[in-house]
Order: sequence, then C-alpha cells, then structure tokens
Amino acid sequence: MGKCLFFALLFATFILPAQTKKSAPKDAPVIPQADPLKTDSLVEEEEADLVIRDFKVYTKRSKSKKEKMKLCLNLVSGDSILNYCINDSLLRDPEFTKVLFQERSADSTYMLVYVSAFSKAPDKPECTAGKETKLFFVRWNTQTGKAIVKQRSIESCMRGITNMTIDPILNWAGQSTLVVSYHKGGTTFSELRFDPQNYRLGLQTISD
Repeated sequence: MGKCLFFALLFATFILPAQTKKSAPKDAPVIPQADPLKTDSLVEEEEADLVIRDFKVYTKRSKSKKEKMKLCLNLVSGDSILNYCINDSLLRDPEFTKVLFQERSADSTYMLVYVSAFSKAPDKPECTAGKETKLFFVRWNTQTGKAIVKQRSIESCMRGITNMTIDPILNWAGQSTLVVSYHKGGTTFSELRFDPQNYRLGLQTISD
C-alpha cells in the first residue's frame, strides 16, 4: 500500500509542471494589438498626414468605382491652404501648371491658375500629341475658407477646342491684359480676357 502511494505521488510531480503555463521571457517581443480606432478616425488621420502646404495640381484617383477621377488644385495664401477638387478625367496628371496671377485684398485672395496636360486617351490615338488646357479664376475668402472658382477650357483635343493664342500664355508677365483666343468645332471663335488692373472682374469672355 505504501509503495502504491509513493509511486502515485512521484507520477503527480511529473504531470503538474507539464500543465503549468510558462511565463514569457523578459526579452520576448511584444505583439501589437488591433487599433481600436474607428474607420472615420483612421481616415481623418490619413488625410491629415497628406496635407500639402505648397502649390500643386494633381489627379486624385478613386479607390472605388463609384467615384469619378478628380483634378485637385492645392492653393496657398500665407498660412491658408485651399484644396479644391472637381470631376475631370480629361485633364489628368498635368505636366504644366502655374499661378499666373495672385493678389490679396482684405480677407480675400484672387488667383489665376494655368493647368495643362498632354491628352491621355489610348482609345483616341489621334490625340497622342494633343493637349487639355484650362484657366481657373479663384476668389477665395481665406477667413471663411470658402471659394468661388470659375474654369474655362481653352484647348482640348478630346473636345475639339483649338488654342489660337499668339503669345505663349506661360510667358505672360502679369502686367498687361491677358488675351486668349480659341475656337471650338471650327466655327465658334472666342476670346478670353483677364485684366490685372481690374482683377476682381475675373475672366471676361467675348464670343463671335
């Protein structure tokens, strides 16, 4: 009887250590847990990290098929930043951008922005060397963050708009009146003017 009890106790001493959970060593790597933040918070943090603090024009592609491709203007006036986006799949990934005119008056900033890109349309090879060009006139209240933006297409192979301007627009010095001529469809001629001395009027269109 005593021998049986002895062997039973000896067997128990081997079983108990095997069932005891071992503690992790002090130098073991810590496995990070899932971030408890909500989806909205993650999106806000991601957008905050992507704030652009310089003038830039770029194409924003949709992460879902429901949204259209957008053309975004990131404008800067002092410490204020305006990010303005419009649906535009023709003027994508612009190669030529410039702030042609910028003037601040009271709490508003007035800007004239030139944006141009080579036509990118694999299904329309005749536009391989064509361009898509727009002028944007911006009246931006830097106090409220609200802006009024007017755009004009002055060149587009995809839409049949031909730029007839004599002097290159990018060479405009911003002192005299900028005159841009173009025609659409071969019959409708238009002239676009911007007077830096009366910049509040914005882009003035005169058509035949």
